[in-house]
Amino acid sequence: MERGLLKHLRDLLLELGRGFAFVGSQVQLEVDGQPFYIDLLFYHLRLHCYFVIELKNGAFKPEYAGKLSFYLSAVDGMMRTPVDGPSIGLLLCETRSGPIVEYTLQNIVQPIGVSTYRVTRELPEPVREELPSVEDLQEVVNKLRSEMETLRKELSDVE
Repeated sequence: MERGLLKHLRDLLLELGRGFAFVGSQVQLEVDGQPFYIDLLFYHLRLHCYFVIELKNGAFKPEYAGKLSFYLSAVDGMMRTPVDGPSIGLLLCETRSGPIVEYTLQNIVQPIGVSTYRVTRELPEPVREELPSVEDLQEVVNKLRSEMETLRKELSDVE
């Protein structure tokens, strides 16, 4: 059933805008002989960069940003080509605290958004035009929550 949930999320994210290509879910990266798994990986065809998306249940925790930053560095080091731009990270949490997010992302140089797509620094206009709006991302989160609840109910009915 987990694969079904990821398929729904992938479909929902694809609805947000043009240019996103789905690379995979649970994409394995091996670093120093250890496997690590990216929840969702997309490539944006117009921006020529990877989008690393991490999904977290519950409230935002500062360590999530460190993990996402690691994934961004690993994707840039292992997958990025000379024609690609730096990867962009998106962390989707159920809830977040503004001050905790701000302090966590204050010194991170990679573009990372948390929940409502708050970016750590101002993006150039051409990039902003290609990305979904805050409202679009919030709609995706709401749809995902609704679909997760439906799937949970279906699973509990089966048991």
